[in-house]
Amino acid sequence: MADARVVILSTRSLFVEGVANRLKQHLPEERVKVVDARQTDALEQVIAAQPTSVILDATDAEATKNCPLGKMLNALPLLKVIRLDPQKDKIQVVVSEQRVVEQVSDLIEVIKSSAVDQPSAHS
Repeated sequence: MADARVVILSTRSLFVEGVANRLKQHLPEERVKVVDARQTDALEQVIAAQPTSVILDATDAEATKNCPLGKMLNALPLLKVIRLDPQKDKIQVVVSEQRVVEQVSDLIEVIKSSAVDQPSAHS
């Protein structure tokens, strides 16, 4: 975890600010950056930071509007996005995997490998 670079997208909600403060207690300060998701250049700030992870409040419409998931994953192909849901006490982890697909058979292989890699919903 020494190389972890984390960006926290925040609109200054108490929940996300609390998470940011706790992370700063466990990670070196230079590895944690808070980006104001209300800024029109928030996506550019995230990309410039070259994080390994981005943390955001899944219920924060401003964060998802100014930093669309698809654009983040395209710009940062190895990014892990951690969506916090304070209402459900759960997180959703979104990881990017990019592959070259030239034929339908390549796509079918990706689909099959995804099914094998997925943990059972009943576990």
